[in-house]
Amino acid sequence: MKRKGIVLAIEMALLMAGLVSTGFAQRQPTRRIVHVTGNLYRAQNNNHFTVLLVTAEGIILSDPINRDFSTWLKTELDSRFGLPVRYILYSHSDADHASGGEVFADTAEFVGHENMRNGLPEGVHAPTTFYSDRHLVTLGGKRVEMIHPGPAHSANMSVLRFPAENALFVVDFVSIKRLPFQNLAGYDLEVWLSEMRTVEAFQADFVIPGHGQVGTTDDVVDHRHYVEALRDAVGEAIAAGRSLSQMQESIRLESYRDWASFDAWRAANIEGMYNMLQGN
Repeated sequence: MKRKGIVLAIEMALLMAGLVSTGFAQRQPTRRIVHVTGNLYRAQNNNHFTVLLVTAEGIILSDPINRDFSTWLKTELDSRFGLPVRYILYSHSDADHASGGEVFADTAEFVGHENMRNGLPEGVHAPTTFYSDRHLVTLGGKRVEMIHPGPAHSANMSVLRFPAENALFVVDFVSIKRLPFQNLAGYDLEVWLSEMRTVEAFQADFVIPGHGQVGTTDDVVDHRHYVEALRDAVGEAIAAGRSLSQMQESIRLESYRDWASFDAWRAANIEGMYNMLQGN
């Protein structure tokens, strides 16, 4: 009996160790670097993404995301390319995208829109260079253009354009086959639509979002069409005197059912559009 008890105790200890190990593994972030085209790569930290362009003289990196990810990324870049990060080009100042840049402060110049001068969130390393409308960064014979599309979602928003790769990095105000985030907080409808048209005009082969899958210009057009369909449906419901809860029940947007976050965010999208059209 004593021997059996010892065996059971060992088995239980191994089982618990396995559970702890499994739980620990599940908590580890999903991180990887994926080639996009040419010398352009996309790096992932769970559901956040950034981009980097490798040149003969160093690396141009966009959003650092957070300190832990940047620490991992710095090691990965050194191992893969043996090159320092020479530029950090911020898409905007939201902390979930812009934190952690101090990891690269020993080698990098930080560039952001001039509206980043005010009220940076804690953990965001301040830009050392600011621009207002457009700004060109060159390194090792490669070019990246920073473009301020307008103030939708963030007053200091930048789109990154990679001319040789015909690619764009667009964060938050455009998604690829995914509904806009929750209740559309921070958007002016006409400015938002105008920003999407600005992105469309570049006719990029690769549109790389800060969340979700990579797409093309056609996907940006589809995203705008979704917003316009949502606007039209909610506008018609307001004119018909329906309540918000009635709209959330009746406006189904079935053409977009296969998009990511449809079930989770459809009702919130309707609420956000309702508030925008009502001037709330």
